Amino acid sequence: MKEGKEAWRCILADLARNWFLTGAEGSAQPAGDDAAVLAKSLGPLAEEAVQIVEAYAIGARALGNTAAGELPPGFEARLAIILNGLVPQAAEQSAELVATDDAPPVFQSELWQLLTKVRESAELSYAREIALVELDRRILLLLGNVGPLVPAELSSGAGVDKAQVSRSVKRLLEIKMVERTQIRSPVSLTRKGKALADRLSRLAELRNRELTVDIPDAELAEFRRVVETLLERAVALYEQERVLASDEPRGPSRFPVVPQDEPGKPIMLDRTRIISPLMTLSAYFSRSAALIFKRRTGLSNFETWVLNEIGRDQPIEWNTLVERLDRDHSQAGRTINSLIERVLVDRQGRPGRRHGRFTLTEEGERMYEIILDASRQRSAYLMAPLSGEERARFLAIFEKVHRNAAVQLERERAFEEMGHR
Repeated sequence: MKEGKEAWRCILADLARNWFLTGAEGSAQPAGDDAAVLAKSLGPLAEEAVQIVEAYAIGARALGNTAAGELPPGFEARLAIILNGLVPQAAEQSAELVATDDAPPVFQSELWQLLTKVRESAELSYAREIALVELDRRILLLLGNVGPLVPAELSSGAGVDKAQVSRSVKRLLEIKMVERTQIRSPVSLTRKGKALADRLSRLAELRNRELTVDIPDAELAEFRRVVETLLERAVALYEQERVLASDEPRGPSRFPVVPQDEPGKPIMLDRTRIISPLMTLSAYFSRSAALIFKRRTGLSNFETWVLNEIGRDQPIEWNTLVERLDRDHSQAGRTINSLIERVLVDRQGRPGRRHGRFTLTEEGERMYEIILDASRQRSAYLMAPLSGEERARFLAIFEKVHRNAAVQLERERAFEEMGHR
């Protein structure tokens, strides 16, 4: 049996080499002492860690271009990147959680609630400046603070996929806010775009100062440091899910973004604002959630969301459900009908999707438990680098930001009502 703090790395590395050299997918699974070491070191991520390493090794073998019995150049380096994302839980932390029965919080739901309030108040506030959708504003602010970026860098910086960035850039090109010489050239602000980005930046700074009321500088500095740590974990989790979702091995994350012409020099994203990195954190966490829920339940991200909202407050009325989902009635209705047809959701009451109350069936309850278990594991992974004391301080500061966001939203709603009288 391998021993020591890094024994789990040696076990997974040996498995990866064996799978690559033999091509025997699913063979030589860890058992006995090795399985016990992985379970102790990686906790609930042990099984997925084995799957990630196996997918990488088999995918690398499928690429070929290597003499029989030899590992390809870069195999070990890429394997190290994957293993670096599998930071084991410290034995002391595990013991602390067991002793206090303090389960890791499902942080993504709390983050989503905060950002929902921020987005709604932002829509009301920014609408008085110019009618742009949220992602368009974020890209303008990113370009204003960082400078010209290629689409891949915009995708990494904003935490959204390239297709969404492409559509946003197209909209901004049409209204002459940005420009570029070719389709893959860096996107830069026009004079008109820079003027608007400057105005939006000043408004963003004001809104962010409001969100940090009653938070001392020392607490704010610690909060930002922890968010950076969580962001690194969220990106690593997304990369791991990409490996499991594809047979092809993946390279390291492009976050922080590194320009092609300046290797080793990271682009400094907007770190002076409190919400921008939280939005990126939420985006990466949501993208990995879509992959893991699809793999474990076969449901899309929105189907998972609907099932979760019904499960945590059943029976739930139609109007309440749609309000929580923040989607139009048509999309919610189609998804509900699909879940009913798959015998995951049951409806009681008058006929018609917009009437009655919704509950989960027996199979829906089983799916709901899978979703809850995955959410708890993901939150535990996200929070693993933090001690119990660090986590408590972070969540206390987060609660202050959340409270300030609620106050900010109520003020913007009041302004909106006054403007329509």
